[in-house]
Amino acid sequence: MWKLFSKGYKNQRLNKNSKSGIKGQVSLDAVIAILFLLIVFSLIGYNVLNTANSFKESEKAERAHATIDVFENYVLTSYSKEVAINTTFKSMGNLNYTIYFSDKKIEVKNETNVIFTPEYDENGVYIHITGKAPSGLNLPQNIVNISFGEFYVYKNLTVRIK
Repeated sequence: MWKLFSKGYKNQRLNKNSKSGIKGQVSLDAVIAILFLLIVFSLIGYNVLNTANSFKESEKAERAHATIDVFENYVLTSYSKEVAINTTFKSMGNLNYTIYFSDKKIEVKNETNVIFTPEYDENGVYIHITGKAPSGLNLPQNIVNISFGEFYVYKNLTVRIK
């Protein structure tokens, strides 16, 4: 009986503390398990970091849409009520942005005062906007574009602006 039992372990030394008699098997399994956990956690960490970066970008886009909606509301209010509106646009934290329209631009770095005034020409009513500088672009008179450097958001308005 002893010959049958010890036949498979001829060339291996028996570990006195091990029940199985195979030396080093537990440490190899532990190393493989740790490597597997490292791979899994690195993939999870990579996805979490990319998700956080996507949240930051989506927050910028959401702020751009909110700003362009506010701009449109001032234009429409000035047009419909036929009143001049004086307002202040502020940078969003450390995010500076530029509002482009027609062939003009408004750079918002801190607080920037903007006046929306309804005026008339041969084509009807348009909104004259003060606080602007030449942009070098030539957008149609009903397009507003807000640029945050890397990306931009534009909107088609129902009112002409100059």
